[in-house]
Order: sequence, then C-alpha cells, then structure tokens
Amino acid sequence: MESYEIVYDRAISDIEEIIKNELIELPEEQKINFNEVQTVESNLDAWDYCFALAIGLAGVTITSSKMFSKYLNDIHKAASGQKGDFSFFQEFLGDILKHKGDFIDKADKTFKNRFGKNAYGLFHRLLWGHDILAMGKDNPFALMIKQKGWFGIIQAFRHLLADTMSKQGLPAPGSSFLDYIFTDETGKAHESNYLIKIAQSLSEEAFGNKANAQEVYAHLATIRFQDISGGVVVRVLSEAYIRARKIEDKLRCVEIKFIAYAVSFFGEAVVGMIRQKGIPYINIPVATAMTKEFLQFCVIDAAETHKLYKTTDEIIKTDDDIIGKYEKLNQMVPKYISAEDCFESLNQTESNIDNLILFLGECE
Repeated sequence: MESYEIVYDRAISDIEEIIKNELIELPEEQKINFNEVQTVESNLDAWDYCFALAIGLAGVTITSSKMFSKYLNDIHKAASGQKGDFSFFQEFLGDILKHKGDFIDKADKTFKNRFGKNAYGLFHRLLWGHDILAMGKDNPFALMIKQKGWFGIIQAFRHLLADTMSKQGLPAPGSSFLDYIFTDETGKAHESNYLIKIAQSLSEEAFGNKANAQEVYAHLATIRFQDISGGVVVRVLSEAYIRARKIEDKLRCVEIKFIAYAVSFFGEAVVGMIRQKGIPYINIPVATAMTKEFLQFCVIDAAETHKLYKTTDEIIKTDDDIIGKYEKLNQMVPKYISAEDCFESLNQTESNIDNLILFLGECE
C-alpha cells in the first residue's frame, strides 16, 4: 500500500496538471495598440489636406480665368465662321469644329424657339436645338440627321462641343422641359423658359436691370468647356498626388478627391458672388464630379463600417468564450472567505485522505 505522502503528492500533481491544461486552452490576451488605431491608413494627414486645398484652388483659377474664357470664345468664333485675330491653334480647332449654317442654330434661317416664334436672340440656344434630351423636333441629333444624314450625328457632337467654348456655354441637358407660356399686359401669349426668368430676376436684384441676365445664365445652368477644364485639372492633379504618395487606401483617395472638388466648386461660387454682387457661379461638371466622389465615399465608408461591425461581433464572441473558460477554471478552485475556512478545508481534506487510506487497507 502506498504511503499517505505519496498519495497526497500524486493528488496535488494531478490537480496541477488539470489546471495547466485548462490554462493552455485559453487564448493569449489580445493587446490593442491605440496609437495604431489613431493612425489608420484611411486617415488624411496634413499633406493630404494641403494638396487637396491647393488642387481645388488650381481648379478655381482655371474656371474663373477671364483670359482663358476669351481664348475659348475665340475658338468658338472661328468655328462659327467669324473673322478675327485668331492664333494658329484657334483657327485649327475652328476648322475642326466648324458648324456655320447648321439647323441646330436656326430654323428657317432665323432664330426660332420651339413654338415656331422668333426666339430671344441672347438665349437662342436655350430655346432651340441645343438640348440633347429634347423630345421634340428640335433635338440636335434629329436636326443634324435631317440636314446631313447619318454623318449629322458626328456634326452634332462637333457643334455642341464648340458651343461649350462660347461665352454663354451649352444649355444643361433637360433645359427644354422648363419651357412655359405667359401672357403679357395686352393679353398676348408668349413662349419662354423659366431659366431666362430666373436669370433676369437675379440680374435685376443684383444690378438693378436685366442687362446681365445672359452672363448670370451662362454661369448658372450651362455646360462650359472652361468649367470642364477646371474639373479635369482637379482630377489629373489629384491622381498625380495619390500616385506620388503611393496611397492605396480607397477611402483616403476618395476623401482627397472630394475635398479638392469641393474647394474648386465652392471657390468658384465665391468668385461669382464677388463678381456678380452675390450671385454665385455654378459649375455643373465639377458639382457632378463632387457628388460622385461623395456617393463613392458613402459606399466605401458603409462597407468599412459593416466590416468593422462584423469584426467587433467576432471579438465579442471571443471574449465571451474566454470569460466562460475563466469561469469554468474558477469553479475548479475552492474559494475561502477566511483563514478559518481554509484550515477547516485542509483538515477535512486530511481526514478524507485518512479515511481513503483506511478503506483501501481494509479492502486488502
């Protein structure tokens, strides 16, 4: 029969082995580096903000340059067959974009509106032939196909592109849906467009007359090549900066572009308010690009947030498992409130072992 000490040591050894096995099954404690959390790749740094601001201001410089506007307008004049002191490049583009005599500009050799009446000359593009979404007979592609056959489709593109370089610009798609009929003081009915009414009202409020209505309209609801150029500059410079910094995080890239477009859009609006006594310039191409980047930001951010929620749920589940294992381990370890309880338990253990040894002896 084994001695009391041997049995006791074996029991203690078995308990230690059980506890050791339980501890081995517990995963290692996960340590969180809060500095790394605060410097995740999606966060913009100071250089990102500085360059996004500078790129946006570069776009403002392009879109609000009067010299560049005049240069583009001369290209349109050359394409319209007008005479002037044009550079070689302006004449070259004028030949490519030549559109004199196109049905897009005139109906029955005069400026007409969609109702067949004499058009308001300053707004003849708005009232006839230049809305690509027009559903009536003045759709530019339908007009040019009628005039020049299927080659008219190409000519329509050339004509519309040339008109974006003009001082007024090309009417925004869908402008024809804002046509309306009004009655003058004599009771005679007239046809017009709400955009003209808005431009005239803004001109009267800012300048006291309607003389600046065309300029207000040109920067309010038209597509201008100058505005497009500003958006292209912002896009190219943003991409160049992202490549130079080797930025791969999609959310960070979108944030940089969005800030650059926003600076360009609102910066141009401020320039317009200064020049037009409170009436802002509205850059439709840049506004479209800015909206696109914002929506893309929302989509990517939502995907990242969903991924974060999923990871958080997994961490919570892991924590619950760890807590469960610790609770299981705690149940295996006796708990003593006082020293008396501890000595009492020890005496009871010795008594149990003595009884066990006695029982084993009787069995022999």
